[in-house]
Amino acid sequence: MNKILFALLFVSSFTFSQIKGTVKDKDGNPLPFVNIYIENTYIGTTSNELGKYELNTTEKNNVHLIFQYLGYKTQKHILNITSFPYEFDVALQEEDFQLKEVVVVNGENPANDIIRNAIKSKKKNAAKTDKFEADFYSRGIFRVKNLPKTILGQKLDFFDVYFFDV
Repeated sequence: MNKILFALLFVSSFTFSQIKGTVKDKDGNPLPFVNIYIENTYIGTTSNELGKYELNTTEKNNVHLIFQYLGYKTQKHILNITSFPYEFDVALQEEDFQLKEVVVVNGENPANDIIRNAIKSKKKNAAKTDKFEADFYSRGIFRVKNLPKTILGQKLDFFDVYFFDV
């Protein structure tokens, strides 16, 4: 019995191994929904509304952790983990973008010239594109019977009633 308990504890220690921490900006504000993943793997997570994250992994040496968030510079950190759980907090830096100046000119829309040329070449282009072949075509309609009016307290009113047999 003791051997089984020891084996379960040993296996559970690997399944609950994790890297956790908080993602903030330079001012210390938490960043929600930051993408966090181990490089070249499918192991990843996102931070919650408070910027906290937990990433389950069993890797220990040289874990390449990537932090990505829109409007902030992507950061890569190499972690040498000795024991789990491993705490790692990070502060992301904003990324500045300089956009080119936009000039609005009074007059004809340049797209009109492109449209006129497409109309002139209509017959020539139609000859190139009028043939279409398909190896397979499938069309289907599904019906749901006895659909509840609500799921988890959310009303289902976005479906077209004609698709359902009630």
